Amino acid sequence: MAKNYFKSYIWLLETLQSRGHLTFKQIGDLWLRSSINNEQKELAPRTFANHVAAISEIFGIDIVCDRRNNTYKIDNKGEIGSSGLHDWMMEALSLNNLVNESASLRSRILFESEPSSHRFLTDCIRAIRDERMLEVNYQGFTMAEPRDFLLEPFCLKEYKRRWYLFARAHKGGYPEPHSFALDRMNSVSVSEKSFKVPKSFNAYSFFSTRYGVLLYEGEKPARIKLKVCARQANYFRTLPLHSSQKETEKTADYSIFSYHLIPNYDFIHDVLYYGDDVEVLEPAEVRESIAKTVEMIYSKYN
Repeated sequence: MAKNYFKSYIWLLETLQSRGHLTFKQIGDLWLRSSINNEQKELAPRTFANHVAAISEIFGIDIVCDRRNNTYKIDNKGEIGSSGLHDWMMEALSLNNLVNESASLRSRILFESEPSSHRFLTDCIRAIRDERMLEVNYQGFTMAEPRDFLLEPFCLKEYKRRWYLFARAHKGGYPEPHSFALDRMNSVSVSEKSFKVPKSFNAYSFFSTRYGVLLYEGEKPARIKLKVCARQANYFRTLPLHSSQKETEKTADYSIFSYHLIPNYDFIHDVLYYGDDVEVLEPAEVRESIAKTVEMIYSKYN
């Protein structure tokens, strides 16, 4: 029964997300035609109210009634709606519901697997929520042997189909959190030991000038300008490289995009991915770094 209710919650969320404002009667009519309503039961007002309450408790998403026309909608206001988490969650739930209701399409909708999307993610989220330390056995790709860590988990970030936990080692760590890839964790357990995230820490501020997940002590952000050919510019507009991206110039042949970030290895690697479609205009040291890398690549093939 609980599993069926959970499917109903997802169905209700996806229905309101995709169709917008709906009256209770309109929701009820759609419910009668839903493939998950196997018994073709009508949606009772009390059941609907229970669903709304459960969705708020489980997902942190509120369904509110506009009394002016007695329609229901998803409330996008508040912290969860402004963080990006709301949109991510709704996309995941909506996709899950659509695939389940269109079983014949399952063989025609292909996904890329995420190595760390299932292992330890719930433990990390639980530890962040409850401010509990994590006991982690970890072996990074450059580590000869695995090591045990007692971590204070600050936040999670997804980057290029991998999840990363940003945490401070309880002993001998750096003052700022460092990244621990979930797919390099051998075991994780939530400790009974508690900790407090510093009030000064804000995940969005922490990553505002950082690119990707590589963090190096002493790095300083720089003002970066990229010249992008018109053919690639639309890709940059629809999926910005970084939250600081601004298009400062647009011509028929190219666009100029500016950034305020730390030009680390991840950033250099992503710029090189575009080949001669993207040119670093400034700063000079980043241009030189790109040029040296290109020379090294050329020497390998020459």
